[in-house]
Amino acid sequence: MTFRYVFTGSIFYFLGGRKIPLDRDALLVAGCSSVSTLAWAVGLSYVSPGDSAVLSYTMPLFSIPIAFVVIREKVLGRELLGALVGFSGVIVYSLTLRHGSQPVGAMFTLVGAVFWAGYSVYYRKLRNREPIPILTTQFLVGSIPGAVGSLLFPQISPGINVLFDVVYLVLFSGVVLFVLWNGLLRRGRVGRITTMALAVPAMTILVDSIRTLTLPSALAVIGGVVMFIGVFIANWSRDSGEATEDSA
Repeated sequence: MTFRYVFTGSIFYFLGGRKIPLDRDALLVAGCSSVSTLAWAVGLSYVSPGDSAVLSYTMPLFSIPIAFVVIREKVLGRELLGALVGFSGVIVYSLTLRHGSQPVGAMFTLVGAVFWAGYSVYYRKLRNREPIPILTTQFLVGSIPGAVGSLLFPQISPGINVLFDVVYLVLFSGVVLFVLWNGLLRRGRVGRITTMALAVPAMTILVDSIRTLTLPSALAVIGGVVMFIGVFIANWSRDSGEATEDSA
């Protein structure tokens, strides 16, 4: 994760005109992102895949009240309902995964979800600023806690697999992912966009089925369908007035 932050931040640094804003809001984005990543990574050492999926994707449920407090974004019933329905799909899907976790791991994973919601809200708050410099600060400043932890607890084993993993994390799970996530939140309401993240575990079911050339279980299919229903509910609008509110 430290390599991911340093290299991704370096790419954003050169793409964004070598700017590193260090104002309060930019530093809050970096802090929330760093805490979210570290808490999730530590939590994953203690929780099962099923519990991690459920606890991590509580994020939309946290983002809606955080957006109300931080940027005064009005809570819409359809977004809250969509988040709840989509999350219920995650719970159904998790029944197909291994469970059994330690409380400390659950706590760290929930903290990661809260801070994921936090920096997502700040993306929306900073929508009128250049995004790439904000992302530069997020990753370069956000790499500092990880770098300290890496020095205290070095565990990396250099090899071709590690190199492949780092390249993937930097390019696709770093640059591409966060440009898209930031861009979405600059253009739409927090409650609507963060609920769309529930499509990730749903798509995981499809990708894993293709990768293993096996049919998913009935529970996995039901869970994925319910997740997409939640995303649809949160994004459904009856008229163009709500679309105008999104772009405001």
